Amino acid sequence: MTTAEASSKVLEQVFHNIRQATDANLKLQQEVVRQWSALLPISVPQSAWTETVRKFQSEWAATVSELAHKHREVIDQQFKAAIESLDAALKVSESTTPEEYRRRAEKLCRKTIDCMREFSEAQIREFQEAVTKWTEVATKAGT
Repeated sequence: MTTAEASSKVLEQVFHNIRQATDANLKLQQEVVRQWSALLPISVPQSAWTETVRKFQSEWAATVSELAHKHREVIDQQFKAAIESLDAALKVSESTTPEEYRRRAEKLCRKTIDCMREFSEAQIREFQEAVTKWTEVATKAGT
């Protein structure tokens, strides 16, 4: 197996792991929303219910908008890191000696793993913040 094939397999595994982590994160978010929506108040008088729904919709829209802006910032960071990784990957192929190739490939792998860790942590923080805000909105709507 050549070094290029080994590097390719490592990158394939990295992307596979990213896909699995993203899928698991999405399923967790869907489950939290499902359980959270079960907490919405249902048995209140009609006029109070209408006002509660309007207030909830307003707070929900503000929360979703804020979370979407923060999510866009995270996506922008991920895209920038992906471009930097692509540049680094192209530089690996420009290596002139096996030692330089090994060094550049190792640096690329380390950077890729660090980026994955940072983005996973950012997604978890973002998810925790979303759950906190949704809980606050639901609590306010229920009172």
